[in-house]
Amino acid sequence: MLSRSILAMALACGALALSGCTWTLITAADAAGSLVQAGFSVASNYSSPTSVTGAPAALQSVCIELNQSVATGDFVPVLQVALQRRGVNSMLYNPGTSPPGCEAMLVYGAITSWDKHAFSSEPVSYLSAIDLTLLQRGQILVTARYDTNGLNVDRFASARQKLDALVDRMVVARTP
Repeated sequence: MLSRSILAMALACGALALSGCTWTLITAADAAGSLVQAGFSVASNYSSPTSVTGAPAALQSVCIELNQSVATGDFVPVLQVALQRRGVNSMLYNPGTSPPGCEAMLVYGAITSWDKHAFSSEPVSYLSAIDLTLLQRGQILVTARYDTNGLNVDRFASARQKLDALVDRMVVARTP
């Protein structure tokens, strides 16, 4: 009876044993999955503008028109920091109250969407579209747009990464 149990256990183990080829395929699939996950991680830390129209402007300061319909709380401070990194000072004003003496005006719009990260079940919000327009004396100097177009892997990049990429293409960096 004991030998029959040992034989049954040996057959079961033999049936479950994987050939070297099968093990190689499983290992390759696991490595590919890790590579895809790493790619998503890197892409979520990078962002590039969808379109930019016009040449980068050389400015010292801009006045930013506050847009009450943009619900992202850190949007304007992040935008101001992105401008400051390039040596451009900024100040906010309410629509219709443009301060006198503005070298240029910056108007913006943004849309927030919800989706799930790869391999996650929790939905998170992200900036799915950003529009920036830089105006000087009533003339459009440059416009920049970021749009996820649905499945861009950089859609979960931070507001800072997205706005830095846009402002980079809109404003000539000034040396201190």
